[in-house]
Amino acid sequence: MATLLGSIDATPTPDHCMVTIIGGDFDSFGHPDTNAAVLCWAGTEQIQLFSEISDGHRPHVTVEAWDGPAPTDTGEGEAHGHAELHSTSGTLGISIFDEEMLTPFMPIGAPGIYAVDVHATGRRQIRALYGTPAWFADELPTGIERFRVRVWPKH
Repeated sequence: MATLLGSIDATPTPDHCMVTIIGGDFDSFGHPDTNAAVLCWAGTEQIQLFSEISDGHRPHVTVEAWDGPAPTDTGEGEAHGHAELHSTSGTLGISIFDEEMLTPFMPIGAPGIYAVDVHATGRRQIRALYGTPAWFADELPTGIERFRVRVWPKH
């Protein structure tokens, strides 16, 4: 049975639908296909999550590091995606693109290839809220859309 090694969370504002998770050695963005109906994409030292709405809200993002395949998520996820991360630093943190870190870097294990498993909820709810009077309140809608990102080494 896999063991949870650690977790981080933040409520970033998406930019053009993207929420960015980067590793400590991150130095340049890959080229995710933003036209495809995907939930996530990963490359070297980066994971991109694709929000249902381009901006104007703050999804809740949790990143978990596991030492092996995480238990099956039996939650009410509306969307599920997989990707493969190449980590050279063995760390991940949630950022606003690569300009500002919202969390410290969390150790995920030794450098190598990692499975990325993403579940999202609240996507229909945030889409329904978009453009209503509540959307234009003083405070950005926060935590309606939620991402749970779990990573573990591929052996």
